[in-house]
Amino acid sequence: MHNTFSFFGLKPGHGLLGSTLLLYAGLASGAESGAYSEDVFLDKVPIVLSASRLSQPVDEAPAAVTVIDRRMIRESGAWNLAEVFRLVPGMYVAYHASSIYTTNSMVSYHGLGDAYANRMQVLVDGRSVYSPLFGGVLWSDIPVALDDIERIEVVRGPDSASYGANSFLGIINIITLHSAEQQGTSLSMSAGRSRNEVMMRHGGKTDGLTYRLTASTRNDRGEDPGIANPVDPTNTWTSNKHDDKKIRMLTFRADSQLNAANVLEFQFGHNGGDREEGWDTDSFHPRWKSVDNHFELLRWRRHLDDGGEFSMQLYHGYESAADTLYPAAPQYQGLQFNADAVAQRYDLEVQHAFSPSDRTRLVWGGSVRRDSTYWPLYLNRQDAFDFHLSRLFGNLEWRAQPDLLLNLGAMAENNDFTGTDVTPRAAANWHFLPGHTLRASYSKAARTPSLFEEKADNRYRAPTGAPAPLPSQADLIYRYATGGLKPERITATEIGYLGKSPTLDLDFRLFHDELTDLISSFNYNPCNPAGTLPTVAGYVIPPFVPAGLTQPGIACYGARSYASQNTGSAVAKGFEAQIQWRLSERTRLIYGLAHTRIASPDENGVPYTNSAPTNSQSLMLTHRFDHGWSASLMGYQAGETHMIGADSGANDNNYFVASSRRWDGRLAYRFRSGAGNGELALMVQNLANARYFEYRHDNELPGRTAWLNLKLDL
Repeated sequence: MHNTFSFFGLKPGHGLLGSTLLLYAGLASGAESGAYSEDVFLDKVPIVLSASRLSQPVDEAPAAVTVIDRRMIRESGAWNLAEVFRLVPGMYVAYHASSIYTTNSMVSYHGLGDAYANRMQVLVDGRSVYSPLFGGVLWSDIPVALDDIERIEVVRGPDSASYGANSFLGIINIITLHSAEQQGTSLSMSAGRSRNEVMMRHGGKTDGLTYRLTASTRNDRGEDPGIANPVDPTNTWTSNKHDDKKIRMLTFRADSQLNAANVLEFQFGHNGGDREEGWDTDSFHPRWKSVDNHFELLRWRRHLDDGGEFSMQLYHGYESAADTLYPAAPQYQGLQFNADAVAQRYDLEVQHAFSPSDRTRLVWGGSVRRDSTYWPLYLNRQDAFDFHLSRLFGNLEWRAQPDLLLNLGAMAENNDFTGTDVTPRAAANWHFLPGHTLRASYSKAARTPSLFEEKADNRYRAPTGAPAPLPSQADLIYRYATGGLKPERITATEIGYLGKSPTLDLDFRLFHDELTDLISSFNYNPCNPAGTLPTVAGYVIPPFVPAGLTQPGIACYGARSYASQNTGSAVAKGFEAQIQWRLSERTRLIYGLAHTRIASPDENGVPYTNSAPTNSQSLMLTHRFDHGWSASLMGYQAGETHMIGADSGANDNNYFVASSRRWDGRLAYRFRSGAGNGELALMVQNLANARYFEYRHDNELPGRTAWLNLKLDL
């Protein structure tokens, strides 16, 4: 194993120890000189919205929250949204890791999952964007432009008490800019190796209405076709996926101040285009498919006379893919399978926040949701499947003492798959000195099975090649859900410390998570669930097939079939730290460190143990030379990992993906452009042209990639 801490030339523990000593020195210096008071400290503490649904200083939130601000997004040189999360302690990001249904990047917190990372809630302006199909997030298909994001709040830890079942390991809340903050017209153009983009934005206003319209078109040629350093040149790990993307995006936001008390907000977004999928060694030929995703959101806020607020939100999300699979095997030439998918979500939520007393604040509310999914290839039905969900939530903030804050919250949730669950949380934040806060929290969370886990029936009808009178066709079943799954459960305990000085901020967190009833795959033959049955040419022949599983005269083959079951358990513990150091007025250093240990009995051979990098680090160093020139340097390192589903099994000699290291750079020049401003920036990712794998051994990150970006205010 490689020592992750060697990334910065430090021995294990020295990075954390050194940072703690620096923090102590900074705080001591500030305290001795009287450089800041409690009031000044609180004025500079970021305000977060996501942890409890209440607006709170980050040191009074009931969970650890990382804030990625607009400046960090810009200076990181990120090409797409998923890349931004490499800056979050404990996050594992893999470029284009998933390959079934969509070629999509993986964003996972504390591992434990496959490429779809379906144990984390993702919101855009309060709208859930996880896919109803697999439960993960289609990062390339979200209709949001990086330039329109105000900040991203990442809750590092379970938050089902605030946002329900998919908030199992954490929450990502992407908050876009108010339309009033982006007025006028701007143009952005990017061009470089393997990627180019054109984006235009216009903002305007009339009376009490402001609006923003953003349109873009992007070509992304994805991974390099061949793998430069295959782990085994004699097997199939020699070529990357076909993963080119052509993305067209249009978003619109309007904010109307109806009167002094009422605000109305409307949003619309569309993301569509052609996506390439498949391997040269796959069962199906590489192909292009067409995607079409859009949403509509309407939100009303009313400011109440008592200082509280009432809000109502209604949104509709639409996700679709037009896709046809063509088998690559010669004996199946001429066959094709409908892989279309259409998923729609309708969600209505109401929320009321107010102060019952001088020392308390309360937010409570509820929501109802319906997901409707048409997915014939994976559900084996030609009509849509409906899933219903209802929630009731609340969080009470009580300032028991001037320096002691308590948060108590819970969510009651009912859904069609698992019935009713209640997930509570309790947290205490103690400001034991100005600039020093201790946080302790205890929470329970649950995750509802995804549609794929609970209802999948993925089959392909193909010729048997058997002579008459044996069946001429068979259903080849690859996934057949047995149903009746329970929700996954987690009990989480954490102790956090937040320290702040005039030049240095530290966020440190110790965590201990106990996970039970984890859902994982197991080999299950639906054609032969009870034991050995008579077969001919490898096929079980009706009437020995369970009633209703296949049509009369159609043979059944399920020896390679899988289902899901609640047999996994694990304990995850470790620590995370993030440091923001203002070295000077022009220089800033942001450093993140995570140490995670996952232990599991690995029931049924599912390798939860080490399913996250034991050690990972990120660094961002930014410097402004003068009013025009600026530069930033980013470094990322992840230790070796054993992600679930990455290769062919726990005993595969090539299962572990080795530790990786990468450097990115950005150089920018800002200038006046007519009445507005302009910026020319050069971004280079993977400066050292490192050849390494993320998630699995046929997923080699692109080599050195550079592009120029020009932004103009017109």
